[in-house]
Amino acid sequence: MENYLSQILKYLIKVLESTLNQLVILFVPLLILMVLLNLSAGLTAKLSVRFWGRNLFLYGFAWLGCSVHELSHAFFALIFGHKIKEITLFKPNSSGESMGHVSHSYNKKSIYQKTGNFFIGIGPLLAGGFVLFFVTLLLFRFDITEGPAITLNSKIITEISALKQLSVGIWTGLSNFLMLIYHAIALTWWKPALLIYLLYSCGSSMTLSKSDVSGALSGFLWLIVFILIFNLLTLWLGDFATKYLMNIVKYISGFYFILILTLISNLFFSLVLFILNLFKGLFIS
Repeated sequence: MENYLSQILKYLIKVLESTLNQLVILFVPLLILMVLLNLSAGLTAKLSVRFWGRNLFLYGFAWLGCSVHELSHAFFALIFGHKIKEITLFKPNSSGESMGHVSHSYNKKSIYQKTGNFFIGIGPLLAGGFVLFFVTLLLFRFDITEGPAITLNSKIITEISALKQLSVGIWTGLSNFLMLIYHAIALTWWKPALLIYLLYSCGSSMTLSKSDVSGALSGFLWLIVFILIFNLLTLWLGDFATKYLMNIVKYISGFYFILILTLISNLFFSLVLFILNLFKGLFIS
């Protein structure tokens, strides 16, 4: 009897370990980047309005990022079976608190639709990342999935060596990308200029509202439950889910690389705008 209970306990521990590893690979870096992107995009937008003025910033730059933002909500709402009531891609109100919205409803008894709230909530980050991925691929033939391998697993939050390896992979990818842009500038000016415009327009709109975050959190809890139950039912066949994720990790890490590039771009734009606002203040004074 004790041997039987011991085997059950070991199995449950393996289920928890596999679930943790899969969550780290899929979501921990994404959640960290979500917070950092939200803060940096908000700062970029605030400094942009101060420098350009509200209307020039909104209609010159933010319209694109806002449209991608709202389309991403609508796209994932459809994927997860939600009913879309109304879509407004870009219509700033007088207070500046809202620029667009997607109104949708779902069956609260459906676990699938409730889980979809996570992807609907973080949709702007996913859509913004995919847009920038295809832009870099089309303009510069830069395939982020062919860069240095970035290992993602639970060790990056427990071992310094794994975190160091991750940092080296990110630095190498950024260096390769910057060298590619540098050489592209010598050949043609409009491709780097278009990339900068898109990074600025989309990057400054990769923010999540309180309702986005609330919906994403509720969906994420159901997602954890789903992954846990899936591993509980299938782990006896072998940890094939984790092995599959490790096989596609270069695509996942490539997507994270684009988000990191957007984050760095937002910080760069914020720094430039901060300096420009200082000079603007001096001249106005």
